[in-house]
Amino acid sequence: MTTAVEFSSVSRHFGAPDRLVKAVDQVDLVIEEGSFFAMLGPSGSGKTTCLRLISGFELPSAGEIRIFGENCSDVPPNRRNVNTVFQDYALFPHMTVRDNVAYGLMVKGIDRRTRRSRADDMLALVKLEGFGDRKPAQLSGGQRQRVALARALVNEPRVLLLDEPLGALDLKLREAMQDELKSLQKRLGITFVFVTHDQGEALSMADRVAVFNQGKVAQVGSPSDIYERPATRFVADFVGSSNVLPPDLTRAFGGPAEWASLRPEALRLVASAGARVTGRVTALRYLGAGTRVALESYGQELAVLAPAGSALPETGAEVGLDWDAKSLHMMAGA
Repeated sequence: MTTAVEFSSVSRHFGAPDRLVKAVDQVDLVIEEGSFFAMLGPSGSGKTTCLRLISGFELPSAGEIRIFGENCSDVPPNRRNVNTVFQDYALFPHMTVRDNVAYGLMVKGIDRRTRRSRADDMLALVKLEGFGDRKPAQLSGGQRQRVALARALVNEPRVLLLDEPLGALDLKLREAMQDELKSLQKRLGITFVFVTHDQGEALSMADRVAVFNQGKVAQVGSPSDIYERPATRFVADFVGSSNVLPPDLTRAFGGPAEWASLRPEALRLVASAGARVTGRVTALRYLGAGTRVALESYGQELAVLAPAGSALPETGAEVGLDWDAKSLHMMAGA
């Protein structure tokens, strides 16, 4: 499979030597052509800086960035076959939707008739036929996001960079746009690199996910790898919700004396009599599809996700816990 983007020991540092900020620190990364790749992490973790390094808006302090095999570490943005969709969309308010989409073609010197035709084709692709003569202010947030997508795609980039493009949308629209983005990527077959701090977005949309922490990549893998087999305590705690067990507690749960991850949905509430582990319920939180039961066991707070409709204990009650042995995931060296 062809590699679209490759980072080799890439760093991006800011500031004076005595106050050096390591925004990206010795990152190695491979993004395959035609994949939907997510960069996931909290604010300040380095994911957006990596996106800017791919686009050329930032240049590496060390290391190499290759795009389709070409070293692009010092290549300016306009000479890279990539385009970016920003969170704020950055549409020109005085231009029509069609002219916004066609702007990049105009800069390239493409004739007006061709620009108009290709812009209309892109608007049809993102399901905005008939919207070409409107201004951005006449569109909803979701429609403006689609215009930004069409503008980025009209130049036929080989890599599309998306910098938290759904962050400004409400929950229902964001979920709908997740499906549309994934479907669009599959139809076009080009490489999407998507930056987000939302774990649900990354897990539901991406083929592969890189989890960032403090300028480094903590783990790269498929969504199921990241969720079910976290490599570190940070990944287990950041991606979804997990009971991160210290070595002593892991041993009490039947594992070796190592750090471990046990997801709340993997735990089952059972009668305390004869249970392998017991705990005392401290709180109940109704979530609709289930109830989150917080309890204390061996001096540590744990969480159990009880399915909707199941019998629930009262706060203060002693309960037993059960789980499948394979659900207890060891994080050696974490």
